[in-house]
Amino acid sequence: MAARGDGELLGAWQAGDAAAGEAFVDRHFDAITRFFRNKVCSEDDVAELVGQTFLGCTASKDRWRGEAGARQFLYAIAGNVLRKYIRGRYKRKSEALDFAAVCVQDCEGASMSSIVAHRREARCLVQALREIAVEDQIVLELMYFEGLSGSEAAALLGVPEGTVRGRIARGRQRLRERVAALLAAAPAAPTVDVTPEQLEAWARELRRQQGWE
Repeated sequence: MAARGDGELLGAWQAGDAAAGEAFVDRHFDAITRFFRNKVCSEDDVAELVGQTFLGCTASKDRWRGEAGARQFLYAIAGNVLRKYIRGRYKRKSEALDFAAVCVQDCEGASMSSIVAHRREARCLVQALREIAVEDQIVLELMYFEGLSGSEAAALLGVPEGTVRGRIARGRQRLRERVAALLAAAPAAPTVDVTPEQLEAWARELRRQQGWE
């Protein structure tokens, strides 16, 4: 028997099929965990935000009418959970936040990422992602961690493709600069020019190491 699609599972869950709800959560649990993994101040926060996302999905599932895909619906909830978290952890709490400018590393208590990479270049990539704007980080991590194309990321986020491609271009340039700066910070390290191809190669290595493929 063919596996049921996300929309079918979410529709069945709305109709009271608890097993369909469990299957929907199980299918997306790892991806939603990865969504938060590199965007929090400490590892302890990951499980809490994942839990909040699926609780939010449970509470609001009856409002889904199919206009957006079921997966897009879930990621919209995750995005809202993330933005609320960052607002609560931002150092200058009186300021209105622009997620096209603020980054995870600006949050109070932010530490190094809990994603452990063996190679120095991959470690710098993970850290640099935390030092670019959250909007750009989300899109780039969907590409680097989930293997999505720009158009697939746009569909998942419910954002115009042109907007997403602008975030990719802006975020990738900033990411290249930050990775290069982190690599050059080591004693006697030469100045390097990080290319988009290198970023993608280090991301593939990271996915294999973490078992994300």
